[in-house]
Amino acid sequence: MTKQLVSLKVKCPLCQQSLMDYTHFLNAKPSIKLTIEGGGKHGVINLCSTYGCYEKTSNIELVQDDIVKLFCPHCKKELTTKAECDVCKAPIVSFALDKGGKVHVCSRIGCKKHAVSFEDIYTTLTTFYEEDLYGARDTDF
Repeated sequence: MTKQLVSLKVKCPLCQQSLMDYTHFLNAKPSIKLTIEGGGKHGVINLCSTYGCYEKTSNIELVQDDIVKLFCPHCKKELTTKAECDVCKAPIVSFALDKGGKVHVCSRIGCKKHAVSFEDIYTTLTTFYEEDLYGARDTDF
């Protein structure tokens, strides 16, 4: 059985604008484009949208274990929440899923803590099975 890849489509939880970058692909899928601040520098970071993939590219140097701030490129607001990573205690950053729910990632470079939470798991899974699973190897969520 082939491993099913789930690609997450996310938007800003504040302004609701898409964070997907269809011009910059990682792991053969559109990436998640954000503005980044770290090490006294500002730039752009693209995160892999495939769940479980940790690939990223940035136009600023990313230093292992540094805590960065991530911002929506549209409304310019910081996406850090009050939640704390249960692995390394850094702030958690959240994005809204297009199909309902949220993606949570750690703001510490190198920490692999991330999670997905759903507002209505029944509706989300029903949509997943009806629209995406049948006949698809890769799934966009």
